[in-house]
Amino acid sequence: MYVLKAGQVVDGTGKEPLSGAVVVVDGQRIVHVGAPEEFGSGGLDGALADAEVLDFGIGKTLMPGMIDSHLHTSFNGEPDYWDIVFKQTESFRTLTSLKNVQADLRAGFTTVRVLGEKSHLDIALRKAIEAGIVTGPRLVCAGQNITVTGGHADIWLTPDIRFEQGLGGVIVDGPEEVRKAARQQLKAGADLVKLLVTGGVMSEGSEPGLQHMSEEEIAAAVNEAHRVGKRVAVHAQGTKGIQTSVRLGVDTVEHGYYLDREGADLMAKRGAYLIPTLTARDASAVHDDKVPAYVLRKSKEAGEAVHRAFQYAREAGVRIAAGTDAGSPHNYHGRNARELELLVEFGMSPMEAVVAATKTAAECLAIGDKVGTLEQGKGADIICVDGDPLTDISACRKVGFVMKEGAVVVKDGSPLFRA
Repeated sequence: MYVLKAGQVVDGTGKEPLSGAVVVVDGQRIVHVGAPEEFGSGGLDGALADAEVLDFGIGKTLMPGMIDSHLHTSFNGEPDYWDIVFKQTESFRTLTSLKNVQADLRAGFTTVRVLGEKSHLDIALRKAIEAGIVTGPRLVCAGQNITVTGGHADIWLTPDIRFEQGLGGVIVDGPEEVRKAARQQLKAGADLVKLLVTGGVMSEGSEPGLQHMSEEEIAAAVNEAHRVGKRVAVHAQGTKGIQTSVRLGVDTVEHGYYLDREGADLMAKRGAYLIPTLTARDASAVHDDKVPAYVLRKSKEAGEAVHRAFQYAREAGVRIAAGTDAGSPHNYHGRNARELELLVEFGMSPMEAVVAATKTAAECLAIGDKVGTLEQGKGADIICVDGDPLTDISACRKVGFVMKEGAVVVKDGSPLFRA
């Protein structure tokens, strides 16, 4: 049993922080959040003999483990990762993935959603973490992306290289091929299906506004995933692609750079989440060192649109979850908390940004019943940050303690694990 104390507790629900409170952990679960004297029938005194007390001090804040709702494990922030990662073997990329997710965990992100990897290496890594073979955050995995010929991430020059060798993706055409590809991901153990509906900033041969995937193709994947209780995420940057995807029932819109008012209203009505990945565009737009010219151009062009899209989503009441797209150019694992700072710069309050990276993100990933808030009965994913994130959101960068599922994995700023 652990008793955790700090200057305040921010529980992730959006409620006011608690002062003088403790978080009590028994096994893998939280059994108490609140005043010490309210624990059990006689307060904490009777339980302290069997508990390890960790008092972090007045200037620290306990909060839920943060969640990055969109990243890629094997990309490292290379300025031109198509060229670099293309040349790496699957084995090399798997080891790189372990290093990267451990950096995310050290940064206080106890859960990450992986949205596209080669040959299901994300699912293999998730299984290794769950089996205790290696230490890492909780992984929610999409397996391979699903795209169409000429779509986002189809960078092969010859048409004969497809399923096994796609860079994190399966390249298919027509609703039946899309349906089969979705079934392949689910068979492999994917937690959700990821579609690449529109062009993207990182695709040389297409523009973000172009919808590559047809309505019939999108619908086939949505029907297949929902039939077995799984969600669908879509890479959708252009206005039409966003609206079409939401109308057909997708659950999350990734990026959404050119979201308009109509699309935002539709998302709010249908309950779709937006993961704006502000860090990805910000990192690409402000760095020109070896970033391909087409990436720099499209990142800068999207600048004003991204601000408008975010405001449209806020005004419509769209649920927004924090996600970085870590691994994209100059967007490094372990610096995930930058997304919370950008959410605040774009108009969220610090509390809203914290909730976007905890409670809302957990609900977006369909694990809100397990983690995302510090509440009795929830899994013990807990971090301690130096400072008050409600007055200075950058405090979320200063993580000195990380507990995942009741096990201490970072203490005094140092990891208690080795790759």
